[in-house]
Amino acid sequence: MNGNDHGTADLADLLAGGIALARIGIGVAATLTPGWVARVQFGADSPTMRITVRMLGARDLALGAGELLSSRHGSASRRAWVEAGGVADAVDATAFLRAGRGNARRRGLTIFVAAASAVCSAWAARHLD
Repeated sequence: MNGNDHGTADLADLLAGGIALARIGIGVAATLTPGWVARVQFGADSPTMRITVRMLGARDLALGAGELLSSRHGSASRRAWVEAGGVADAVDATAFLRAGRGNARRRGLTIFVAAASAVCSAWAARHLD
């Protein structure tokens, strides 16, 4: 159990699973409706933006599904998927932070959500059983 108490491990499990489900939902939406997601996320829609959104959606869908499916194969496998998702979220937060343009409210919300998910993923990965 890596020295974790059951309450901490249960919370880590719940948190990792919740992030995975959110990631799947975002991935499905971005893959199937990239124009709508582009307008909500970036305030713009173009063929190039749709391609980018669809690619990011597929990434999130794969990361979320990988995390959920890996729970059947032990904590080391699951931990790796949770960590991979956290790295992707940290990169997203950094990219939006460095972009420095666009709607400040949208950017701020994206930075906050991505950074919070990265931190929560790192914590959950450390405490998974």
